[in-house]
Amino acid sequence: MKVKKRTLFIVSILSIIFLIFAFLTKNKESGIWIDEAVMDLIHNNITPIRTTLMKIITFFGSTYFFILAGLSILFFSIKYKHIENIVPLILSTVVCFLLNTIIKHMVTRTRPINYFLIKQGGYSFPSGHSMVSMCFYTTMTYLLTKNIKTKNKRIILWIVNFIIIGLIGYSRMYLGVHWFSDVLAGYIMGFLLFLFIIYIFNKKHQYK
Repeated sequence: MKVKKRTLFIVSILSIIFLIFAFLTKNKESGIWIDEAVMDLIHNNITPIRTTLMKIITFFGSTYFFILAGLSILFFSIKYKHIENIVPLILSTVVCFLLNTIIKHMVTRTRPINYFLIKQGGYSFPSGHSMVSMCFYTTMTYLLTKNIKTKNKRIILWIVNFIIIGLIGYSRMYLGVHWFSDVLAGYIMGFLLFLFIIYIFNKKHQYK
């Protein structure tokens, strides 16, 4: 009961923070809060090598990567008879992409065009790469760690998970296609979706 109350409290706080960000960025063409300060700090350290590296990192949060990852997971899940993992992983990408598109067209925030290092269309809030990465990678890590008994291995996997997610979010700011608040909001909504998907997943297996 205490865990449920704590989870509900966390969900409520994160939801409120997300809604505040959505309200503040609605139809905005400029940064809010510390957006511009963060972007200036990042863009004071631009180098060709870093830009190439960030382009590689950002690919791991792209639509193309998740299509490849989804097909690979589908293949191996069927091959090794882990069919139960397919649904939450598919939901973590498909639902995220759909919800991200809907929110973007509701908030209609302009991207930080003056910071562009690559071409990117569409609206800015929330960051799709950050949102889907948070949901997909965290769901995958959760499913992997469920079957690992060694605590240290679980901790290492969770650390790697959040490093990857953090780097993908940073790459979006480095490449100038998202404000800091876009990335943070993407993380928040992605994590909320992760909690929802895992809740449904556990409920389903509870009554089997």
